[in-house]
Formats: sequence, structure tokens, C-alpha cells
Amino acid sequence: MKIIRFLVISILVVLAYSCTEPMLLNPEETPRGIFVTYDAISWNINSEDIAGTPVTGTFDAPANNVASLDVYVKRLYDDGASESDYIFLETITEFPHDFSVDGNELAMLFGVPVEETFANFYTFNCEANGADGQIATYEDLEGELIAYQAQMQGFRFEAAVVCPSDPDVIVGTYSALTSGSFPDFDPFTDFAYDITITTTEEEGIYTISDFSFGTYDFHYGPWYGGGDLPGTIQDVCGKFFITSTNDPWGETVSGDFTFNPDGTITVVGGTTWGETWTAVLTKQ
Repeated sequence: MKIIRFLVISILVVLAYSCTEPMLLNPEETPRGIFVTYDAISWNINSEDIAGTPVTGTFDAPANNVASLDVYVKRLYDDGASESDYIFLETITEFPHDFSVDGNELAMLFGVPVEETFANFYTFNCEANGADGQIATYEDLEGELIAYQAQMQGFRFEAAVVCPSDPDVIVGTYSALTSGSFPDFDPFTDFAYDITITTTEEEGIYTISDFSFGTYDFHYGPWYGGGDLPGTIQDVCGKFFITSTNDPWGETVSGDFTFNPDGTITVVGGTTWGETWTAVLTKQ
């Protein structure tokens, strides 16, 4: 259970800090992993300025045991119902490296007109090659968020081709009625809570004051400190969804927004731990 996991981690932290004798490691005997970082700068390609709004970021290798990084990319289209295979994009051999690829380059890579990529997503898959011949892929990452010298790390990140977003469609204060179930508790129905959705400086990116519509505070408040848990909403050519959001335990949060004829919004969401909810939002 998530609560038990929290208590176990807390005990381990106390035990770790209670040690009075330092642990001395011989650097020559310490296993070394492969670790590459990516600092994203922009991940939205504007459909009205394809060449001028590339996907950009910086790759870096904090240690000197990374020989290269291979970057692959796949295209997701038809509202996510279809996807391509991964295609090789480039090999990076010097770090730090300023990464940049625009929508025209990606469309050409997949052999489609750039207009067909509007509202498409791109998933970038990165595989790190160690100086000793080891290869670190995304699948090498541990299920729990841990860090140790031998960690093998490949990773993935996403980008999208977006259209101009109309804030009036979604910005405002809403009364939410939420029903759902959490693994550690009984199902709940029509839990009432108020949330606010606001703009950000990024085109098509919005902030929701509490991605759980108050349900985390009600169920888990004592274990994470309570209060609202902000999340990020993205608009990709009229498709609104929760993105780049994690709960206090690091679980990935999802949520899809449907705009109903009566003016309400239905949000179907949950987490990778198993919490699920459906919220109906009425604008105040």
C-alpha cells in the first residue's frame, strides 16, 4: 500500500541518518553506471511557426564514462491511435550538447507533409553507450526512484506539434464533483471541491490548482502534508490533458478533458499507482 511504503521509506531515512561511522568506499572498487541528463528548454512545435519553434534542450554527462548517446524518435498520430516505429535521429558524442530539431526535419524524417503532423506527438528514446561497451536503455531504469553508482540510465521525453490555444476555453474557477477509487480506501462518489485553471507563459500550457480535485488531501493529507497538488494541462490543437505531473510519491498523473454540450467538463484521470477518478467541472 502507498501509505505503508511511505512509512517504510521514512524509517529507512531515519536509520540512514542515525549512522555515526562514515562508510569509506574505494573508488576503484565502486561500480559505475551510465548517467546522461537532459534539460528541456522547449517541447512544443507551433503549427504556425514550424521552423522557428524547434524542440530544444541540453544533454550532459556528469561523469566521463559515457562514450555517446543515440537518439531515436517515433511519431504518434490519429489522436494517439497510431504510432510509427522508432527511427534513428542522431548520435551525440560530445557533452554538453545543445539539442535542436524542428517540425520540418521531423516531418521529413517520417516522410510525411508537415501539415499531417499537426496535433502529433513525438517520443524521443535515448540510449547511452558507456566507454566500456555497456548500453543503457530506458528499460534499465529502476521501478523505484533511487540513485546509486551503478545505475544504468536511458530515458525518454515527448514533444508535440501544437496549434494556437484559446485560454477562454478552459481558464476559470470550477466546482468539481469527483467519483473514483483509491487502492487504500473505499470508493467515493460526488466529492465536492473547487479548483482553478490558469494560464502560464508557455503557449497551450495551463496550471490546475489541484490535479486530484481535493481527493488526495482528503485521503492522503496526513501523509504528504495536505493541501492542493498543482498539475499541468496541455492543449494540443484542442485536445486537453494532464502532462508532466506527479503525485507526492512520484507516481505519474494522467487526465483527459472532454467538453460537454451543457458547458461542463469531464476529466477522467488517475495515477500509475492505481488511483482513478472522474470529475465533472462546472464553471462558477
